[in-house]
Amino acid sequence: MPRHSAPARPHHLRWWLALLLLVAFFCVEYFFFVHLRAGQWADQAGFVAWSQWWPRTELLDPVRQFLDLLPVICGAIAAVFLLYRVIRDRRFLRATVAILACAAALASTQLLKHGVLIRPDFNFGTTGNSFPSGHTTAAAAAMGLMFVISPPKLRPVVQPIAWLFATVTGVATLVCGWHRPSDIAAGFLVAAFWMVLASAVLQRIQPLSHEVPKTSWSRGVGTASIVVWAVVVVLSFIFPHPHIQKIPDSLQLAYAVLGIVHVIAASLISSLALRSVVIGPMRTFQK
Repeated sequence: MPRHSAPARPHHLRWWLALLLLVAFFCVEYFFFVHLRAGQWADQAGFVAWSQWWPRTELLDPVRQFLDLLPVICGAIAAVFLLYRVIRDRRFLRATVAILACAAALASTQLLKHGVLIRPDFNFGTTGNSFPSGHTTAAAAAMGLMFVISPPKLRPVVQPIAWLFATVTGVATLVCGWHRPSDIAAGFLVAAFWMVLASAVLQRIQPLSHEVPKTSWSRGVGTASIVVWAVVVVLSFIFPHPHIQKIPDSLQLAYAVLGIVHVIAASLISSLALRSVVIGPMRTFQK
């Protein structure tokens, strides 16, 4: 049957639901994995496992070099993409709003980490607060910027590439012993929050897209990611919590796997929340 176009009427409720969802996940991440003893232990166990295993490989130095160059890489990618869009469209509004969102994400991460949030000392070897991860926020914000300002035809290509780059960055910060899983998850959520807000602003004053085909995969993957994330929280609570320096190898492996799954699930949730705001509100295809 032929498809007919209807007037574009953004579903504003979707924006606020996405923002509330991201804030809710951030709060759970902080209060369970930072403030609750069992959650902080599980978070630290995953961190300790990778801190002990990864240095034994020959990949530590290349990955750390990548992380050291990450701010430059993110800045270069974002700058090239922004320049392309500005030259092509001869408009500065989208670029300006996206840049402000990135700046807000980076600034709020530093403010939360160093001025607002605290990490209770449960004698697990934690020193200071590292929640959220600045490296992860930078990568996720830069990749989110690319997706937000990309034209509709490029989004199916830009989104998986952007998600993969940000996720690899988050995993790298974990396996190199730079951040705990919750730090990385929080970095994704902070970046997604500001990019969702930027998308809502742009949809109000200058819609990002017109007609896009309906898809069901994102809803299914998003639901599965939330379920997996919830399972990580539950397992982190019910798994054994021996002395942090006397974890059996099998249990250490379990927490290491939980850490990786935690990071990937949070990355998917953040990415698909942003996708639902950029694409979902402007669907106009009707059967």
